[in-house]
Amino acid sequence: MKTILKIFIISFIAFGFFISGCFTKSYAADNLNLPTETITGKFMSVTDGLITIKQKGIEKSYIRVEDPFNIYADYITYRTSPFSKAVQSSLCKVVFLDTFVIKIKLPNSSNIEIPRYRVVNLEINIK
Repeated sequence: MKTILKIFIISFIAFGFFISGCFTKSYAADNLNLPTETITGKFMSVTDGLITIKQKGIEKSYIRVEDPFNIYADYITYRTSPFSKAVQSSLCKVVFLDTFVIKIKLPNSSNIEIPRYRVVNLEINIK
């Protein structure tokens, strides 16, 4: 009985470390690249050209003007599935972002909706 209990406890701890390892890497490195500087923080929202980022407890808002010559100026890296360590990267245009979901448009004109916890790295460029 004691060996079964020990195996159960070790399995539970190992599973806990596996799950926490999958989700602790999900906090995105959010960067907003401006012409003069790069701001690192957490994107709060992106809608219709309005970008809100929180940096050190202060929310800052920026307006992105559409550039017809450089539509896909943003860059995203995300995990392909919730429990996978495999990542995929692409140039994109961030169409919508909130606390739970991010919608992007890829150069091949496809739209993708990704849960926010799977985003590893996100860079939005304002030039």
